[in-house]
Amino acid sequence: MAISQKGCLVVHGLTGTPANVAFITQALEAKGYIVKAPLLYGHGKDVTTLANSTWQHWYGSVLHAHRELSKTVERVFYVGISMGGLLGLKLAQELGNSLKGLALLGVPWKLRPIFSCLVIPSVRYTPLRFVIESTAKNFEKSVLDPKGRELYRENSLARMPSKAVFQMEDLAREVKKGLKKVSQPLLLIHGLRDHLADPKGMLDIKKRVSSKQVDVCMMEHSAHVLTLDYDHQEVAKKVLNFFESL
Repeated sequence: MAISQKGCLVVHGLTGTPANVAFITQALEAKGYIVKAPLLYGHGKDVTTLANSTWQHWYGSVLHAHRELSKTVERVFYVGISMGGLLGLKLAQELGNSLKGLALLGVPWKLRPIFSCLVIPSVRYTPLRFVIESTAKNFEKSVLDPKGRELYRENSLARMPSKAVFQMEDLAREVKKGLKKVSQPLLLIHGLRDHLADPKGMLDIKKRVSSKQVDVCMMEHSAHVLTLDYDHQEVAKKVLNFFESL
């Protein structure tokens, strides 16, 4: 039987690990949340292992973590960064009131045109897909704070598998089909200097979901990996305040 406690799933992004979300995990635990931060299937090893995984594998990791957390808490919340945010929206569509609220950080809902219109299609839909198996990540643009950037280097893959990017693209398409089913309170936070995902994606999500409450916040001093960048403390504060208000 579940006990009267609050719990939270905290889910990392593509190529990442739970270490990338450790600060917000610790902030939640300090406020009495039972936290589960799973290592997604295919992650934490090497580029080849990740390339051989699918979004269904990643989602399976989230579903399993939710089942385990639900055994010990009555109220489950969700925090997801980047691709972890997409997985959260998928989970929200399927679980309904089993999730009490979601905080989604830097969701790659609307990619910058150079990626969505040029880089990804030119590899995925041409013979280049047989040549370019992975690309080097731009750590400098992903995290502006040098300290956070070093942590990101130490706790994520240095290269991005092309197949994994295509899987994330497929996940986004799948999520968009059922976005109207999302009815839980949402907090959407984005870095103003995100080089990968366009902040305007937050407004599109807000317009498409059925949620009565959708709070949107912009972090002026951060890029894509919000949990490691200059505004990471403010991000954690906003997430905690949001959950406590529900």
